[in-house]
Amino acid sequence: MQKFSPQEKTLHDQFVQYGRNAKEWMHKCTLLLPHIEKHKIWQKKGFENIYEYARKLAGMSRNKVNESLRILSKIEDKPELMKVVEQRGIFAVKPIVTIATTETAGFWAEKAKLMTKTTLETYVKEFRNQNDLLEPKTDDFGRPGASGNAENPQQQAISISGQKMAAHSKKIVAMELEPKIIEQLEKLKGQNDWNTLMKQLLEMRAKYIEEQKPEAVATTSRHIPNKIKKYTTARTNGQCAFPKCTKPAEIFQHTQRWALENIHDPDRLFGLCKEHERLAHLGLIENEEQSPQNWKIRAQPDRFDPKYEIDLVVQKFRNRNRPGWATG
Repeated sequence: MQKFSPQEKTLHDQFVQYGRNAKEWMHKCTLLLPHIEKHKIWQKKGFENIYEYARKLAGMSRNKVNESLRILSKIEDKPELMKVVEQRGIFAVKPIVTIATTETAGFWAEKAKLMTKTTLETYVKEFRNQNDLLEPKTDDFGRPGASGNAENPQQQAISISGQKMAAHSKKIVAMELEPKIIEQLEKLKGQNDWNTLMKQLLEMRAKYIEEQKPEAVATTSRHIPNKIKKYTTARTNGQCAFPKCTKPAEIFQHTQRWALENIHDPDRLFGLCKEHERLAHLGLIENEEQSPQNWKIRAQPDRFDPKYEIDLVVQKFRNRNRPGWATG
């Protein structure tokens, strides 16, 4: 990044300030829309409809007007979410308007305060897809995920309905392959079924990659050795390690947190997409130090985990210049 001259820095700072002011005033206009519509202010001022009113007076598009009115109508009975909208804008709660109820609004408001829109979308998707019920119960010491009963009725109401998938359910997968490859695969399959062959091939690949695994490195440098990066990337073929996520792995995540041990351990280092890495540093991935196939999201972080303090520091660092953001 090139250095600014004093004059250029002043120009840039002014532009940023004006941009923030523009967003703030647009946000205030958005919050007024339901009242403008309810009292037909646009009609009394001689406009054809609320879209013309919003476009000419505030530069708002038809789509933004519709989305704003839709979202605000869904959360008008949820003051916790309305407070988030007042602090961070209407689209901060967009991913949760169809899942939040009056009983769970506080829970979802907490998540909306901590997450970006894309991270919240990922959390909601995992929340819906997770087979077992997400009930953030605590044990006698207040640890999440144990078998005790949570006293908070709002937490008790958080659950996912739906049938569990059979443990051994199968899917049909269609592939376009070259004739020579098909012939080789058919010979390898022999009298077995395709499922058995695929298992064997995956086991062989996993064994090959495991043989390439480098040693862990204890160091005061945050730089991850290239050999460890290469191994970590190959293990998931460059994709996010979180179950069923096919996004590219963008960030190398230490599941034990490097700051606690100063060790780059390939067994505890995984490539994650940006959204799942954010969830990890919010303490919302359960069984994180186990194999990724055992990972799942949880409702609350474990505040007794030594990683929790590290994650709080990361959150504060990321949110320090974001007005209206919670910092732990």
